[in-house]
Amino acid sequence: MARIWLQSLIKAFYISKKDARVYYFKAPNFTYGFLMPVSLFIAFSIAGQINTSLIVSGLTSIVILFGTTSIEAVAVVLEKQTGTFERLLAAPVSFFTLLLGKALAGFFFGLVLAAVILAPLTVISGTVVANPVLVFIAIAFSSLTFSALGVLVSAYAKWTPEAQMLSNFLRFPMAFLSGTFLPLELMPSQLGVISRLLPLTYSVEALRISINDSAPTFTYLLDILVLALFSFILLVVAAKVLQRRLE
Repeated sequence: MARIWLQSLIKAFYISKKDARVYYFKAPNFTYGFLMPVSLFIAFSIAGQINTSLIVSGLTSIVILFGTTSIEAVAVVLEKQTGTFERLLAAPVSFFTLLLGKALAGFFFGLVLAAVILAPLTVISGTVVANPVLVFIAIAFSSLTFSALGVLVSAYAKWTPEAQMLSNFLRFPMAFLSGTFLPLELMPSQLGVISRLLPLTYSVEALRISINDSAPTFTYLLDILVLALFSFILLVVAAKVLQRRLE
């Protein structure tokens, strides 16, 4: 069983390597990944409606969200339209392995985006990161979760405009309801319940805790577990959706 899982992971890695080279690591993708989140934060900062202590964790999380899903949400759609996806299906890989490979490409892209935005943010804001290892773990699970979300959107959509519309429909509510601009404690109780259904909430919270605390707290561990569950569930659902779409 372990050997089968290892072989599947190796196959997924090669798929992600191809996607990273073809789709992700290009200048326009970096630009879009930063442009929208940074613009939102600047707008709220000028209006005086944001606590500067939220900037490091909140901005890093939404940069990962927008950066990974911007391409992930259309990757499968583009390959279905060009016919290259059928070639991948001809290979001896399962739907889950195939989509895991797609998600890993976004995962690696998210790690790079997070590093590019987190390093200057901590210097400019004077923030001292309490535990870099915990920060890296939070970023890694966040990147995988948001990539899996993009894979699900791409598996469901039939063409690129539909994928872009669906990804924006999911991203913008999350950006405002996940404690990114406003602490969850200050939100109405009804919105607080909704925020706990959104993966970005756990990303922001895990990053905030890991930046401020040197040891993992129970809340941090719970956030990581929830992000891992989100990743797995989203990929499983994406595999089932894609399989039905192709029948």
